[in-house]
Amino acid sequence: MQYLKNATVFVTISAATFAAGSCAPAHVAHAPLAPVTLALAASDPAKPPTIDPTYGLPLPAKVKAPAVTSPTAQWIWADSRTDNQTIYLQRAFDLKAAPKKAEMYLTADDFFTLFVNGKQVDQSTPDPNDRDVWKRVHRIDVAPYLRAGRNALAVRVVNSGGEAGCVAQLKIDDLAAILTDARWRVATGATPPADWSAVNFDAGAWKPATTLAPIGGGVWANVGGLQGWPGYDLMGEPYLAHITLPFASVADSHPGAGVFADADKLAGHSDAVLTVTPPPAGATDIPSLLLDFGKEIAGRVKIEPLTDGTVVVATGESDDEALTAPWGGPHPLALITGNTAYTPYSAFRYVCLTFPAGTSTTPIRLRVTVDHKYYPVQYQGSFDCSDPLLTKLWYTGAYTAHLCMQEDIWDAPKRDRARWIGDMHVSGEVINNIFADKFLMEQTMTRLRDDVQGGKPDTELPNNHVNTIPGYSCAWICTLADFHRHIGDDAYLNKQHDRLISLLEYMRGELDDRGLFANKLGKWPFVDWSPEFNGDHPMARATTHLFYVKAAREAAFLLREMNDKPSADKYEAWADTLTAAARQYLPDTATETYGNRLQENAMAIYSGVATPAQRAAIYSKVLTPDSPSWDKSGALLGNNPVLSPYYGNYIIAAMGQTGHNADTIRVLHDYWGAMLAEGATTFWEGYDPKWPKEHFHKFLQADDKTGMNASLCHGWSAGPTNWLTEQMLGVTPTSGGFKTAKIVPDLGGLAWAEGAVPTPQGLLRVRAEQSAKKMTVTVTSPKGVSAMVGVTGSGVTVNGRPAKTTQSKDGKTFVTLTPGKSTVISQL
Repeated sequence: MQYLKNATVFVTISAATFAAGSCAPAHVAHAPLAPVTLALAASDPAKPPTIDPTYGLPLPAKVKAPAVTSPTAQWIWADSRTDNQTIYLQRAFDLKAAPKKAEMYLTADDFFTLFVNGKQVDQSTPDPNDRDVWKRVHRIDVAPYLRAGRNALAVRVVNSGGEAGCVAQLKIDDLAAILTDARWRVATGATPPADWSAVNFDAGAWKPATTLAPIGGGVWANVGGLQGWPGYDLMGEPYLAHITLPFASVADSHPGAGVFADADKLAGHSDAVLTVTPPPAGATDIPSLLLDFGKEIAGRVKIEPLTDGTVVVATGESDDEALTAPWGGPHPLALITGNTAYTPYSAFRYVCLTFPAGTSTTPIRLRVTVDHKYYPVQYQGSFDCSDPLLTKLWYTGAYTAHLCMQEDIWDAPKRDRARWIGDMHVSGEVINNIFADKFLMEQTMTRLRDDVQGGKPDTELPNNHVNTIPGYSCAWICTLADFHRHIGDDAYLNKQHDRLISLLEYMRGELDDRGLFANKLGKWPFVDWSPEFNGDHPMARATTHLFYVKAAREAAFLLREMNDKPSADKYEAWADTLTAAARQYLPDTATETYGNRLQENAMAIYSGVATPAQRAAIYSKVLTPDSPSWDKSGALLGNNPVLSPYYGNYIIAAMGQTGHNADTIRVLHDYWGAMLAEGATTFWEGYDPKWPKEHFHKFLQADDKTGMNASLCHGWSAGPTNWLTEQMLGVTPTSGGFKTAKIVPDLGGLAWAEGAVPTPQGLLRVRAEQSAKKMTVTVTSPKGVSAMVGVTGSGVTVNGRPAKTTQSKDGKTFVTLTPGKSTVISQL
């Protein structure tokens, strides 16, 4: 495989003077992301065009993944949320004996009152001037209130602005005994009965709590760790690794009323020292420095003071965010000689340093670097093709997914920093195709399913849909199926048997008397951020029903893999029933389509519901890039009114399934390629190529300027990486553990493509070349992988001999190859 040398990044940013006391430019409009130019030299053909700073690093032995990880406390909420919300939480449990030592660690967003067995034992005090009260964890001695037998913890939580939630842990004799999770019960609305906190109160009629994010995740992510949480390690889980990275460039330097020395040396060096003479007290022109790392990273800024002083650090995924609306706010750091200071962990590219007036009368000397935190994996899969932009897209998606591999597989390393299975259905398949990770994939899938089972036996119905979204229950099943095909961990799969069936039965409770998904449980039928797909709308319900079909078929596959034929037959029959209902009630019979929107039509094809006639009509009238369905007037804050990059994954998959790879390449160029043209180094949560560039970041930030809606590294956007491996190169496993594989290259008009996909038996390598006269596919498969290759044309040969045809389907001739290296040639 011929790769170019690792990219050198050149950044151009307009200079700006800075306003006093902040990193906001005083006289210029917010600049868009600086365009990134990749200078690719051919002196190192072994290294692909990836910007991942960990590419090629050996796996550090000291961070080997543990066999089992302990549960973590979750931020818990009600499943309905309102502003200025009050919720009531209760958790009953039994103790064999009254503990000698028992400590409760608790905080809430914003305020809480804690009761133990009906007695109020602690509360946090509202303070309108203290917006960070929720960051400070209370440590409460609750041993005097606990007893042998039945006990109850009860918490009233009040949020003075938005939704209310809390996180807590009860440690008994220094062991975590009770954590906030889905086993807690929650009530909202009217004040509950007077005895709601008593030990004998029955909260069985209350709803199970909704888990939102683990410690360090969700909207509370960028806080550097809750202050006082027991055992919270700012370095993250022991299976994560750390490297120190220097900045790529000094994007802007404004000494103001102070003086900078050696600022230019910060770029490219991890040991350079910056010297700052801060302005005197009362000065309004404050020194500011904007540093650019050159690409998105997941980590924290590290400040090593060589003298005492103060620095305010702000980070952002864009220069605009770092300058005007840093995620988590600016972080004042007291510089004490010999004490290293850090910002909270987040994802960012830019760092703004300001030096307040009057904080020091002598020059401040400090060393500035970045601690990059990452999950140590090796790039096993690879891709290259005759279109350099597509190769770059593949590696950008790979890096996007890798940055999302943190304590769990998160949706994003900046925000939400939480487990969302819809995101993981996309990024997890990238991980399967490139890293073949087992530990973090299994841990995240397990924790997602734990969250909704709430401690109940696996044979009982869960408390909710996965992530409270019906379509995300489908995504959990599909993610498990994708993972099993790639990795084939039979022991793990067998543990999911009862959980798979109980989830399917919970999903069946959502159907109406026609057999269609009707959202009978009143959940959030999220499909996409696009209008009509982000709420209880007929289009969202229809698209969710189609996803049900895909999930039911995948469930039947998994049950067959577990040798449970009766259950597999049952859910295969259910998939048939769901398909029949969809075909009867959902299409527009006049057009043979499923409406005029991309999402529903793409899922009709992706799920296998669309008939051959419908597939043709859907493509010609809706999915073709020239269709009006791709152009919808109006704009949504932070989102494309047509589609998000998340649902783009299913749309390009459907386009490929209908045999239109050349058109799909157009979409990859015009949509994900446009992100790169805007300066992206990872793929974004939301994007619309039609956003006006002069107001670009207004579409990436919330009205309150907190950056809430901006995530410039989001795992659900990495779909092109999967498409290029699975639909252009055409490599997909067809049974557990890659024992069998299908290879059906479709170059979409390109001259060649090649790549590798990891299997438990070793790398499966494919190179496909096409000219006007013939197609050549060279496959190197490891022992234990039976590969079936499909090619167009006639006169098919294998290693120069006429091929024994296995089957013909959809215009393809299939041949089965033995392990080793084989070359298949067909005449076009």
